[in-house]
Amino acid sequence: MSFELHQRKHIDDELRKIARRELRRASDTLLGSNASAFSASVHEARKRVKKVRAVVEVIERSGRDVPGKDRKRLQGAARELSALRDSAAIIDTFDRVRRRYSKRLPEHTYGILRRGLVQAREQRERRARRDGVASEAARELDKTRKAAKRWAVPAIVRSQLIVVATNAYGRSRKAMKHARETGQSATLHAWRKRVKMLWYQLRLVQPLTTGVASLAADLKRLETELGEDHNLVVLGAILRSCRDLRRMRAEVRQIERLAVQMRQPLRKRAFALGSRLFRRKRGAFARWLRRASKQKRSQRAAA
Repeated sequence: MSFELHQRKHIDDELRKIARRELRRASDTLLGSNASAFSASVHEARKRVKKVRAVVEVIERSGRDVPGKDRKRLQGAARELSALRDSAAIIDTFDRVRRRYSKRLPEHTYGILRRGLVQAREQRERRARRDGVASEAARELDKTRKAAKRWAVPAIVRSQLIVVATNAYGRSRKAMKHARETGQSATLHAWRKRVKMLWYQLRLVQPLTTGVASLAADLKRLETELGEDHNLVVLGAILRSCRDLRRMRAEVRQIERLAVQMRQPLRKRAFALGSRLFRRKRGAFARWLRRASKQKRSQRAAA
């Protein structure tokens, strides 16, 4: 079942149901993981936790608070899983730098740096398995799933969803402007998080509207570009933290310089795509989304 609301169901019941389903699947994925599939399981569980947090934002923006202990459980699980995921994903990022600038450093040097990253990932994963990080996160998510059955979700109508999505659009648009003004990695990462939240919320409302699918697909493209930019920033930090690479500071600095070069066209594409996706002002976006919702209702009535 996809991450979207059903056309003929009560929205509040559907939100609670989706959250509980994603929490169950995240927990099952973590508990069923073994050493060989640990990274993939963490990645899958992390995506599902993000979906739940998007549902929580919809609920809270609609006028009801999710219990603080449940929000803290989600935040804690997301934080633990993100740290594990970063150490695994960053190796793919390093490989992209290596392919792009194969002549900038000797192949032998690239090999040493990559082994350092792999060892750092393996050490982190061994510690996580030893300390039961995945199983603890799974238990916290399962507690949240059981508690979610009792969440006091208000009766939500389409017009409220449109307001929630419009506000998410406005926050994403504002974050883009801030990122463009500052050019800082932190503000681009903040923009990315806003874009991802908007993407999830539009996926939820997609069955209730027309014409939203293409926007959601473009937002995913934008989030991917910004995610690659963030990974290139994190790459340097992880390389610097590797104990086995302390004698290769010059080479690590060279990788960081190459990462900066790779980020420049990424950011250019991201801002160009963002300017197109966020060309509407907040009010114009709200009107467009309301029309899309009305068209969907008309189509259903005609059918």
